[in-house]
Amino acid sequence: MRLTKTLYVINKTESDEPSSIDEFGRGKYDLIETKTPLLGEVEPFSNRLAETRYGVFVDVTNRAFCMPNDLIKINGEIEYDNQNFIVTECMKYDRHYEVLLKKVF
Repeated sequence: MRLTKTLYVINKTESDEPSSIDEFGRGKYDLIETKTPLLGEVEPFSNRLAETRYGVFVDVTNRAFCMPNDLIKINGEIEYDNQNFIVTECMKYDRHYEVLLKKVF
């Protein structure tokens, strides 16, 4: 399998220290976004193909192939070609993952 495209797994975590304080004296914490690069291949895909190929009923606009990676989670975010996608399904095989993605507009 040739993996020639770079995808980024986006992980958002809350900062450890508050960035400001609200009117009630509680700390406001910012979300820190980290992008982890991942090699893969992305192709157009459809809901109907997801039903017939995998037997899942999810919203899909694209499918990605990549090496196994524990950072990929359902409802997680992936960035590819300056566009954001939501992971709607992840099929985990021994040597690769097939990830169904929905483009965020």
